[in-house]
Amino acid sequence: MTKTLSFVGSKYPLLGSEADPLQAVLVIHVFARKFVPCKLFARQLIRKRSNVEKPGEGTEYGFEVSSTTNFPVGAGLASSAAGFAAIAVAIGKLFDLSATEVSTLARMGSGSACRSVFGGLVEWCAGSDPSGADCVARQVLPEKWWPELRAVIVVIDDGEKEVGSSKGMRNTVETSELLKHRAKCIVPERIKRLSAAFEAHDFHEFALITMADSNQLHAICLDTFPPLKYMSDASWVVIRAVNEFNAGSRMRAAYTFDAGPNACIFVENNNVDELLTHLSRYLKLPPEIHFNRESAGDCVPASITPSTPFAVKNVIVSEVGGSPKILSC
Repeated sequence: MTKTLSFVGSKYPLLGSEADPLQAVLVIHVFARKFVPCKLFARQLIRKRSNVEKPGEGTEYGFEVSSTTNFPVGAGLASSAAGFAAIAVAIGKLFDLSATEVSTLARMGSGSACRSVFGGLVEWCAGSDPSGADCVARQVLPEKWWPELRAVIVVIDDGEKEVGSSKGMRNTVETSELLKHRAKCIVPERIKRLSAAFEAHDFHEFALITMADSNQLHAICLDTFPPLKYMSDASWVVIRAVNEFNAGSRMRAAYTFDAGPNACIFVENNNVDELLTHLSRYLKLPPEIHFNRESAGDCVPASITPSTPFAVKNVIVSEVGGSPKILSC
């Protein structure tokens, strides 16, 4: 990203995949629309820091953004959160903004991006200020707090969703009674329980809360009018596989689905190979995905698993992430 006073608009030379020009054009269109409030808020922060009340007077910077991503766009894998978090951090670096200001700036582009400017376990605080000034994220626990925790991302469909997250959420807010009940009566207590489980490395409790919350998210999607269907038949195969994997007395894996068909499965590192072996009995994993089948053993009987026509496009295994890094400036 670069800043300049030579133009007051903004340029986006490259977004999306160079291998897919049509997709790149689509992403640029969506990005440009979402970047406007982000840009305006950035200028507001710059004026505030410069003690300038009105636009102009050397504070109306334009921005040139060059961005690429290795994640599918519009597929429910938080690509917009990652993108706008990176942009907010870059602007924060250029103008020496505080962590809270960077989080607020990221939220202007993508709500969930406000969490992505921090590492570890992060809470997005609802706040109470009508202006939304205190609707920001904060780090609850650092990235190295639970070093054994892994996220196994199962990319089932990397195509764009029929109904985007932003439009879907607007419809949900306007029509879902279940959402109102969830926000008032369920979420606050779940956040406390999840934070406590994470702090104690209590995977069993962490898994139960994670899966229950994912289930309720998609119940709310169906409670929306018109109803939203983000999960696919292959998503349900993943749920079945995880439930079978957890057939013992303690939870060993936890699925969660955002607004899309692709799964994020939390698991501790010592169970990753066994989980992937088990998933391979339900889904066709890409041949380039390597894992130790022998170390997984035969703990999960293959006889319970039917053949499936669903092919997985990619599997990504990740540790708990840190905050964004400035590679060059």
